[in-house]
Order: sequence, then structure tokens, then C-alpha cells
Amino acid sequence: MSDTGAATARVPEQQHQEPELDPLQQQIVQVAQWLAEAEDAGKKRSGAEVGRRLGVAPRTGQRRVDKAVEYREERQRQQGRSHLRSVTNLS
Repeated sequence: MSDTGAATARVPEQQHQEPELDPLQQQIVQVAQWLAEAEDAGKKRSGAEVGRRLGVAPRTGQRRVDKAVEYREERQRQQGRSHLRSVTNLS
């Protein structure tokens, strides 16, 4: 209750979340995680294996692997730039 005696609702703070992903994007993120796990174990994931795990054709599995590699590379580029800040010429 506030000083005036009126009850006020507490609104939860907005949590910083990535936008909701569509099913294809969810698969790409999942495959990227599988690739990272395999890399940590010194292994590789084939398109056929990914296809089996996702329940899709081997060629589609390879496409997911390709997209997951692109996704991981982009995330690494973004993380590598996170410490940089804009610099303007003050002369």
C-alpha cells in the first residue's frame, strides 16, 4: 500500500531476453550447442548424425550444421567486439 492507502501492483522488472526464436532458429542454436560439445570432446558432428537427432534428412542435417557454424562465428565476432566502444574525432 502507498502513503495514500491505495494498493499498488508490483510490476516485475523486464528481464533482458533474446527474442523468441522460430523453430528453425531453435534447431540452429541446438546444433550449435552440439557442435560446441563435440568440439570440446575432440569430435565432429556430421550432417547425417545431426539429421538423425533432429529427425530430418541427412542433407537437411548438413544444412543445419552449416547454419550453426555461421551462427557460432557471428556470435564470436560479436563477443570479440563487445569491449570496443565508439571513438569520435575530437579535433
